[in-house]
Amino acid sequence: MIRVIGLSIVVLGLASDPGARVVAADSKYAHSDSNARYIHHIDLYDINNRKITPESDQPYSPLNTCGRCHDYSAISHGWHFNAFMNDSVDGRPGEPWIWTDARTGTQLPLSYRDWKGSFDPGALGISRWEMTHQFGSRLAGGGVAVAPEDDAESKTATKPDADQEQSDAEANNAVTDSVKPNRWPLSGSIEIDCMVCHASSGVYDFNTRREQIEDENFAWAATAALRLGTVKGSVSRIKDGSDPSDESTQQKLPKVTYDARKFELDGTVFMDVIREPHNNACFQCHSQRTVTESGIEHRWMHDEDVHLRAGMQCVDCHRNGIEHHTVRGFEGEENPASSLNPTATSTLTCSGCHLGDEQNSSTIAARPGRLGAPYPHHQGLPPLHFDKLSCTACHGGPVPREEAVRIMTSLSHSLGSKEHRTGFELPAIAGPIYSKMKDGKIYPQRAIWPAFWGSLSDGKIQPLDPATTYDLTRRSLRVRRDFVEEIISPKLSSSDRKKILGDDRYKLPDEELTDEERDKLVTAQKEAGDESFHEKVAASLESLEKELKIETAVYVSSGFVYRRGEEEKTVTQVPRDEIQNAEAIEMTTWPIAHNVRPAGWALGVGGCTECHREDSVIFASTVQSIGPGPDQGTRVTMASLQGLDPNQSLVWNQLFVGRASFKYVMAASILVLCLILLVGVGAMASRLAGHHRHHPPTA
Repeated sequence: MIRVIGLSIVVLGLASDPGARVVAADSKYAHSDSNARYIHHIDLYDINNRKITPESDQPYSPLNTCGRCHDYSAISHGWHFNAFMNDSVDGRPGEPWIWTDARTGTQLPLSYRDWKGSFDPGALGISRWEMTHQFGSRLAGGGVAVAPEDDAESKTATKPDADQEQSDAEANNAVTDSVKPNRWPLSGSIEIDCMVCHASSGVYDFNTRREQIEDENFAWAATAALRLGTVKGSVSRIKDGSDPSDESTQQKLPKVTYDARKFELDGTVFMDVIREPHNNACFQCHSQRTVTESGIEHRWMHDEDVHLRAGMQCVDCHRNGIEHHTVRGFEGEENPASSLNPTATSTLTCSGCHLGDEQNSSTIAARPGRLGAPYPHHQGLPPLHFDKLSCTACHGGPVPREEAVRIMTSLSHSLGSKEHRTGFELPAIAGPIYSKMKDGKIYPQRAIWPAFWGSLSDGKIQPLDPATTYDLTRRSLRVRRDFVEEIISPKLSSSDRKKILGDDRYKLPDEELTDEERDKLVTAQKEAGDESFHEKVAASLESLEKELKIETAVYVSSGFVYRRGEEEKTVTQVPRDEIQNAEAIEMTTWPIAHNVRPAGWALGVGGCTECHREDSVIFASTVQSIGPGPDQGTRVTMASLQGLDPNQSLVWNQLFVGRASFKYVMAASILVLCLILLVGVGAMASRLAGHHRHHPPTA
């Protein structure tokens, strides 16, 4: 009954004014209204809304458990859960979900929000279940992770998954003989898991949760992550089309063995709940590492965000109420909470916290210095800079260098999971990129160049469903693990090395070879890679055209588009002027806010010429399009990305280079002029005095 009521409330919530959800605290749900933590000794309820005992074998349900006392409907519209709701605000672009498949050389940015450079998964025929399986370890639950038959919103706001898949697939010219199997009845949903954020640090096991989702045990992930018991069984081993109500299938479904020690004598369980999430929970999805030619840079080489170093928590700025509309902290942010108290959100931006909210300056809460933030005087900095630059352009992101480096993120590279990473795994993300956003200001950003298999029709490129692509190209590509290592840069065999280096040298390790010998190996490897790329990609494109009945199949990487050549086993690049929707293959960017550097490490502290010179990092540093394909783009400067004229920039910067000397010259000139004036005035006064002596006035 609680489950039905909860889902009904969600539907009613959709019909109501979104801004009204911020007053959820005034609803029928109880609240302690104290700064002290509320101790949660509570009854647990399973996915069938039955009270859990040590003898139960079904997973616990956050909806049926937490939803008894907390407004699940209001929470479900928060920023971390509402990406698939048709009334949600898209907001400023953030990091997209990047579908990565190293076997097919795919790094495809996806988002249900209307963000430039990202593709709508539904339009590509990617089901909600596939999105959940691919990215579920980084989802807090709800939204796309809820089975359509369990989600009342999907019945009113969207079409059922199967119908949507087929409709989108037809629009995409990627029709298959049958609709994808519906595995929701087997896997269950990933409900909004409150404990992902609100468990005390060290209580929630994110890696165990990830393993359960990879095994398609969606409904069991929350139970395993809290270590309430052990989960045995894997949905991934159950065949498509199996009936969950069939006795044989039920025996294969995962079962929970609860830890009896977790239960009190009255049957309750202590849930170590905290009101404000610890940073550790945030870092699970919001960490990043920089990668250079030497690999992943060590953590000890980098400083913390200056705010964290000062003892602040992520939630000190990124706040929310029961409605979970988390403040993202950028200027112009649309947050429903702003309708209740504008300064509550506007003073949580960089300028709002440090400089105050000028629009509401009459109130004390709008004054500068929130949370003890120091007032930045920016002495000598012309106000024009605040119209052209964001705060983070000078203060945020990795320390800029002569070239943008590769960046790994939690969302895209599963940072936090125990793996052997080199830093060069897909997706290839570069940063910091200094380019403009919609407000015309320059921001430090991350960038990715899409790589995918798609179709070309009437000059427009459309990606294909990456899961279907893998199935149809598996035999032609013949890649076991990594597209780049096995096709683009194949390892040379002993016979190849012997042919190149000779009998005496081919067994030597590379570091003992001469530069000339290493160059020969690199050349041979590239030639082998080019031959392999042409042969296997051409065969794969032919397979896609045949199976999906499309006229022209293409492979996209680093801004280049490849199609089959006129000769057999060859591919050729599609000329740029033949592509009408070039944005589908171009750089996709999203802003970097953290880590914030201290004032002493900000750009411009070294004087005007730190930025206004020919080799300044904010204008002259370069970035190159990178991807799994064989061709990488030419390096371009940040100034070109900002749309600046090179000649004007050169003249402007040269003026600044000589500015200090010019000041001294001007000062000396003024001094000389003043001396001349003094001499002139003195001479004039002397002449007048002499005139009066020789020609005294008459009576």
